[in-house]
Amino acid sequence: MNNGPMLFLGLFASMAISWVTFVLGPQVQMGGMLPAQTVGGLAVSYPNNAPGLARQGAEVYRASGCAYCHTQQVRPTELGSDLAHGWGPRRSVAHDYIFDQPVMLGTQRLGPDLANAGKRMDATAVLVRLWDPTIINHLDSAHSIMPSYKYLFEVRKIGRTPSSDALGVAAPAGYEIVPKPAARALAAYVANLRQEPYLFEAPPPPGAVSTNAPAGGTNAPAAGSGVPALPGGTNAANPQSAVPNPQSSK
Repeated sequence: MNNGPMLFLGLFASMAISWVTFVLGPQVQMGGMLPAQTVGGLAVSYPNNAPGLARQGAEVYRASGCAYCHTQQVRPTELGSDLAHGWGPRRSVAHDYIFDQPVMLGTQRLGPDLANAGKRMDATAVLVRLWDPTIINHLDSAHSIMPSYKYLFEVRKIGRTPSSDALGVAAPAGYEIVPKPAARALAAYVANLRQEPYLFEAPPPPGAVSTNAPAGGTNAPAAGSGVPALPGGTNAANPQSAVPNPQSSK
């Protein structure tokens, strides 16, 4: 008896069931999701599409391989300690990603999760980290394994007046460090990452109140602390951090 047709039909049925279960099913269930109303505070529509510069930065994020070391998903309590770590006020849900094409959940977490990076730092802080991750004394960043992305910046001589967009970090005498457009786009993307609002499927814990307010503050050092100030959101500076000679960056 020839079992070839039966074997073929069995394999075809297995592939068809797998495709329906793992591809078609999720698409039918979540493919047409629209922004939802937040709960636990002022009801607003969430999420909203990112600004144009941040959308451009998503492409830089992907091209730079950031998703290889950073995740963008806050796991529920039963699957890890993300909430205890402060990566976000709630677990990530499907609604958080409806405007992401593609969704960059990440492959492993060698660096901190970035699902709520916009709550912890602004675009200026992101730029400083891209230039030199060890400059900012935050979460033991002096021992950070994150590489620097100096190719996203230009070290150039100061003209008649310093550039208004130059980084407020130490540079060789007579030079300034200016972000390139790709760096600004990437910083805007990371600073725009927020999964803060509570939703029906991810409600606030009992007694918690969510204002769904935008991120604020500059993370400036306390007065009289003796810590040199950097532009908003950059936390504290490491004065020992060295900036390479501009000739060596070519």
